Amino acid sequence: MSKEPTIKIAFIDDHDLLRKGICDFLIGYGFEVLFEAENGKSAIDKIALCEYVPDLCIVDVNMPVMNGFETTKKLLEIYPQLKILAFSVNDDEKDVIKMLECGANGYVLKGADPDELKKAVETLFNGGQYFSAGIVEIAQDYYKN
Repeated sequence: MSKEPTIKIAFIDDHDLLRKGICDFLIGYGFEVLFEAENGKSAIDKIALCEYVPDLCIVDVNMPVMNGFETTKKLLEIYPQLKILAFSVNDDEKDVIKMLECGANGYVLKGADPDELKKAVETLFNGGQYFSAGIVEIAQDYYKN
C-alpha cells in the first residue's frame, strides 16, 4: 500500500505565538513544516539552506522587512513550482487582488476554522486554488477579467 506524500510547508508570519500555534496545528494534521520565518527576507534565507524546497508556503500579507507581496514575487521568481497560500486578517479587495497578481494560489483569512486551513493546503498541493468565503467573490471577479 503506497503512502500519500507528506506535504512540505514553510510558514511565514511575523506573529510568534500565531506562527508557533499554526505550525503545531499543521504538524498535528500530518504535514511537515520545513521551517517557519518571521518575514519574507528571513524565509528566503532559510529556504536557500533547506535540503528540500517546500511544496507550499503559507505567507502573511502584512509583515515588516519584506511583506507578503514582495515575498510571494521573490519566492516564485526563484522557485516557480512553489504554491503560495496567502494568510491574512485582511480581506481588502485591493490587497487580495494584489496577492493574486503576485502569484498566490489561494487566500485564507486568519479567522478561518482550522479545518479550512487544512483543506486549503491540500487543495493547493493537488493543483487547485482555495479562497475563504469572504474572498471567493473577489477571486472569481479577478479571474473573469
